[in-house]
Amino acid sequence: MATTTQTETWRVQQKQYLQRAQLLLDQATREQRALTADEEKQHGEWLAIAESIGKKLDRREADDQLAAEVDQLYGRQRSVGSQPESARGSSAGDLFASGVGDFFKSGGHRSSGSWRSPAVEIPYASMFAATLTEDPASGGKLVVPDYRPGIVPLPMRPIVVMDLLKQGTTDSNVVTTPHETLFTNAAAPVAEGAAKPESALTFDQTPEPVNKIAHWLPVTEELLEDEPAIRSYIDARLRLGVQLAEDDQILNGNGTPPNFRGILNRSGLAPTLTQGAGENVADAILRQIGAIATTAMVAPTAVVMNPADWFPLQALKTSGSGEYIGGSPFGAVTVPTLWGLPVAVTSGITAKTALVGAFASMAQFFRKGGLRVEASNSHQDFFIKNLVAIRAEERGALAVYRPAAFGKVTLT
Repeated sequence: MATTTQTETWRVQQKQYLQRAQLLLDQATREQRALTADEEKQHGEWLAIAESIGKKLDRREADDQLAAEVDQLYGRQRSVGSQPESARGSSAGDLFASGVGDFFKSGGHRSSGSWRSPAVEIPYASMFAATLTEDPASGGKLVVPDYRPGIVPLPMRPIVVMDLLKQGTTDSNVVTTPHETLFTNAAAPVAEGAAKPESALTFDQTPEPVNKIAHWLPVTEELLEDEPAIRSYIDARLRLGVQLAEDDQILNGNGTPPNFRGILNRSGLAPTLTQGAGENVADAILRQIGAIATTAMVAPTAVVMNPADWFPLQALKTSGSGEYIGGSPFGAVTVPTLWGLPVAVTSGITAKTALVGAFASMAQFFRKGGLRVEASNSHQDFFIKNLVAIRAEERGALAVYRPAAFGKVTLT
């Protein structure tokens, strides 16, 4: 009995180690790669253990064959409680039914007195099957990861300020904009034969340097070859990075080379207005719209606001019925507007600050060439390391024709 039990245990163990070794190979095949050094070592160890168990089984089977021949020679019969070969590897219930089946078929349980079925020995391995887990000492990586296609990108703020400006191109490294600094208007009624009054015009020039915004990313050649879609994704993210930097420079550039001089850091802006007592945000912004239209003689075309200021403004309600002033919260999604002007909602502007301006008429962004994405392995030792440098860049200049057409509003 003990011999049969030990044999079954060894067979279960040998099968487990062979399965582990095969699963390791299958995992590498699915991932289209060779085994790592650690995996090679583990694979070899599991095969060696399985081979060692196989040798024990061969010796045991030889011993069993010899014992069977001896039994046959002396006419020995197997006891009722021993299991037939077909029962090996079955469940505990199967083994029990197989061992006592003849007893019940012959009616041994119908005796008038007490009765007891023959004893049946159930192999230990059939009672307690080995529990397979993902531990390397057990089943290994039995659970195959379910990879979802595509990549979930990190959150990025939208590009909104650039869309407010006029767009242009240039072939130079400096965009120079002549502007009028003084107009002396002497026009007046003139008597017949009298001398006409003389007016005067004074001009100046404002040079806007063409600056470059660029960045790059190192990538392995294997990644580009094994996952072709990653190249287009990297290109898109590099382009987006350049565009986000441009959008930020239009507002906040400090003018120190190679930075652009952003609108908020221009001299000659309309005076900053502060939200007064009893005013809401919309009231304060309307005052700045009127001030610019009056002093700069140009109608503002857009408003830039931080999300933290815009969304509370959308929640304004009437004091009586409590209805939303800006419309139903369950209505269709529309382009944000305030006083008939589009609102560019972006975290690129500081909270509690709004910018009102004639973006479409008094500012323009000039590009020299397009936004370029290029790849090369000529950086440092990238060639011998199979690395690729992917670069995205663009050159441009920001021209503000009339700074007084832009003004800030400090919100409280």
